[in-house]
Amino acid sequence: MQSRAQAALVSGVLGILGSTGAVAAPAIGVTAGTTGLGANVNIPIAPTLGFRVGYSGFVYHHDIDQTEIDYAGRLHFNEVSGLLDWYVLAGGFHLTAGAYGGNTRVDVNGRPHDGTYIINGTSYNAAQVGSLSGQLKFGNSVKPYLGLGWGNPFQGGPLTFTVDLGAIYGGTPSVSLTAHCGIAAPPGSAECTQVQNSLADERSRLARDVTVAKWYPVLNLGVSYRF
Repeated sequence: MQSRAQAALVSGVLGILGSTGAVAAPAIGVTAGTTGLGANVNIPIAPTLGFRVGYSGFVYHHDIDQTEIDYAGRLHFNEVSGLLDWYVLAGGFHLTAGAYGGNTRVDVNGRPHDGTYIINGTSYNAAQVGSLSGQLKFGNSVKPYLGLGWGNPFQGGPLTFTVDLGAIYGGTPSVSLTAHCGIAAPPGSAECTQVQNSLADERSRLARDVTVAKWYPVLNLGVSYRF
């Protein structure tokens, strides 16, 4: 009895999909925007549904001055994506949901002012601190995405231009900072311990200041070719 019900359900679903019309051929695409340069494969599931598998990435240099220390920052965006597009009116407009997964991060290096670092209100010369480096990363390795856009690679001619607007939720960023104590405060010395204690407070302050980075904005332009 249960197998008959399952067979009837599968038959009904296939009937619904079959009645909506033929599914188009797949398409490949390239994109450029806030997620960098990317490429994707568009796979039709039903006349109003499509699935995108892609990769995007770039490197961007940007200074960070949220605290008393100025940092030279380098953003490494490196993500794969799986996105479901719903073409609401069977046209170009679509709503999108899915996820990104990767190792996007910001590498930072502290820069002294006139040979001096101010860490948590205390001045240290560069010979005490040595080098100061760290990393900011999304809190989530798998990051949900919600968005909308225009462009349907499964309709019209083989070439389609697309626009996507949305946001990636990366979660609360994790922050790491390390001071490699210099010759004026060798590792294990009282001076090095003081530098590390000040740096722990600096790390906490920086973590509070970058909480806005939970969300990453997405605005991408693209072009797709259907086989």
